[in-house]
Amino acid sequence: MGGSGGDSTPTLRVTAWSGNYGERFEQAIKPIFESRFDAELEVNTGWNSLLAKIKSAPPDDPPFDVTVTCEPIYYNGRNAGLFEPLRYEENIPNIEGVYDYYKNVRPISHGAPADGAPLTILYRNSLDKPVKTWSDFTNGAVQNSAGVGVDSGFWIYPLLGAAVGTDAAPSAGELYTEQYHDELINTLEAWPITGWAASGTDIWQQFRNGIIDAAQWYFGQVYYDMENHEDISFSMPKANAGYMDNWAVVRGTDKRTLGEEFINMLLDPEVQSKWSEDHPLFFTSKEMSYAGDLGDYLPTTAEEAEQMALPRWEQVAPYSEKFSNKFKQLKTQG
Repeated sequence: MGGSGGDSTPTLRVTAWSGNYGERFEQAIKPIFESRFDAELEVNTGWNSLLAKIKSAPPDDPPFDVTVTCEPIYYNGRNAGLFEPLRYEENIPNIEGVYDYYKNVRPISHGAPADGAPLTILYRNSLDKPVKTWSDFTNGAVQNSAGVGVDSGFWIYPLLGAAVGTDAAPSAGELYTEQYHDELINTLEAWPITGWAASGTDIWQQFRNGIIDAAQWYFGQVYYDMENHEDISFSMPKANAGYMDNWAVVRGTDKRTLGEEFINMLLDPEVQSKWSEDHPLFFTSKEMSYAGDLGDYLPTTAEEAEQMALPRWEQVAPYSEKFSNKFKQLKTQG
């Protein structure tokens, strides 16, 4: 079995997102975990091959014990039987302190909601006017610029921004109602997309190279780096969308209980408060406190949380092939 060191101290193998998410996660979470448990934490990173790695491994010997997921990874992994059901009553009592909105966006049977990030608009200060809302992507200053950069790996998130900017239905409801799909796709096609990014590093490079003058990205990956990019500003529209991570225990692990205890730790308000010092994510516990000025930008009440449209994959799944194909077409054209 994997996951044990040479001595008797168990090792919990956890996969986090690649890029600065993984770096900041390890910096914040590894020391807390190892101080609370008689175990070591091994942090691996990735995103696009998470499910493939689990599928290709023997059912009783997974490549890692716990993994971060967002949509559509969580939906696909859950439906493929790649995650263990979470035993909340036994091992994850901190779920009781999580805002109801985050627990109700999608089933939490196999993944606990711990963190995430709102979408963020980045724009070059030299544009004719600031880019403050998602509808500004279809207006003059952005239309007359070098272009827009967007996430190339998860089409749902640029589409959520476009849905908020379309404003034909409440809270990005255009995604889930077929009568609005043409209008939504028209909005996305009207964005002057010239940059496709797989990471925040890609986005910053595209700004430096003059490929883009504005971008759709994520608050958690950019806020603590803004000081390094003096010619770029950011906006957090009041009407906004975001992604949320559900943490799952991987099927077949022999560290199921420890994995659940780890997830319970991630939901601890004290841990989330400390985590925010290293990483400007939104967190799901009602009792956590944000470091510095993060509370000025991130939801601190149930009402503020509900203003952020998070993807409801159960509802978008029937249309996912259509949207995915449209996104591939846009990338080919770009």
